[in-house]
Amino acid sequence: MNREARQYWQAQRRQMLRRDRQRGLGGGGFWVTKVLIALMVLVFLIGILDPAIIVRATQGSLGFVLGLFVSALSPSGFLGFLFAGVFLWIIGSQLEGLSTWWQYLLIFFASGICGSLISWLLHAGLIGGTFAAFGLAGAYVMAMSNRRVGGMAQWAILLLAINVVLSGFQPGVLGGMLGAFFAGLLIARAIRL
Repeated sequence: MNREARQYWQAQRRQMLRRDRQRGLGGGGFWVTKVLIALMVLVFLIGILDPAIIVRATQGSLGFVLGLFVSALSPSGFLGFLFAGVFLWIIGSQLEGLSTWWQYLLIFFASGICGSLISWLLHAGLIGGTFAAFGLAGAYVMAMSNRRVGGMAQWAILLLAINVVLSGFQPGVLGGMLGAFFAGLLIARAIRL
């Protein structure tokens, strides 16, 4: 992290803590990020311990729609789980401080669902925890470019490039990653993040 970006985030953190104290939240917030990580852990553990639960829940008339929401919380494997969790903690908490809770959830779920749909259309299945992380990255890049803090946006893109390499260059997965990234970028632009 370069000096300009570090100074920017220190000022942002002070402002967020001041805002939380005024609202009576006690500081240290990031409750939406914590809840999303807890839900991601829960879905991951259910997927390992009894995947039939998720299969049964995503069948029926509303199964596909529920499957899209579950896919935003369900990473493709252990490595995807680690990536999504760490990325959600690092980038998500920063975005949560820059947006309202509903904007943050909109970016997370809409980009995750968009990535999952593109992956599904390319016959790669409905996997999505990492796609939602790519959507958060897109929103983060847009937010940092609007604030002219280029070093942090470059750092996020570097982390994403590493994940692309680790994905094995599978067309369905890459399509989902790109779709989620640009969905997050466009949503952040639309809500003026």
